Amino acid sequence: MPRISGSLNQHRAAMRERILLAVREIMTEDGVDRLTMAEVAQRSGLNRSVVYNYFADVRALLIAHAQHETGRFTEELERALRDAGTPTERIVVYIRRQLADFAAHPQPAGPELATLLGPDGYREMHAHVGPLGRMLTEIIEDGVRAGEFAECDPAATAHLVHACLGAERYPLGQGVRDLDETVGRVTTFVLRSLGATA
Repeated sequence: MPRISGSLNQHRAAMRERILLAVREIMTEDGVDRLTMAEVAQRSGLNRSVVYNYFADVRALLIAHAQHETGRFTEELERALRDAGTPTERIVVYIRRQLADFAAHPQPAGPELATLLGPDGYREMHAHVGPLGRMLTEIIEDGVRAGEFAECDPAATAHLVHACLGAERYPLGQGVRDLDETVGRVTTFVLRSLGATA
């Protein structure tokens, strides 16, 4: 019995992954306007009824997609940060990785998402960013302790840094800004704001 349950769980996880990869493909290539249950079914090679077995509607797909993408990005970021030694090096990696991800995986603008999801759905979708906020807060705390960053409230400062990064999400996703230029400009701004000395 456990073996059957394990196989079923693996199958369900694989189906969910397949559906969410189709969502990512649609969002990246065509934008949120093309995101329908029918389009997801077609891109994933599944019947529409199968997609509905996993997700009730487009709102549920968008929330699950955001959670899935954040989990993927967090794992990639943690691996990249292992090679960065000082807090300054770590925050530079953090900025570049975030902006590169915005360019590689376009998302709708905040107001557009808020309209699609409604206030509760929008809050639910953004609840998943907690681990990233904690990660950035820890980097800033380490930088303050090491004397690389000026004294500050690390959590509040992390919120401001995320706001700065978030302002670049839509332009990068739409391809209207150059990634390297944006990374250089934002990195300089953030390091100056932190009073970075290293």
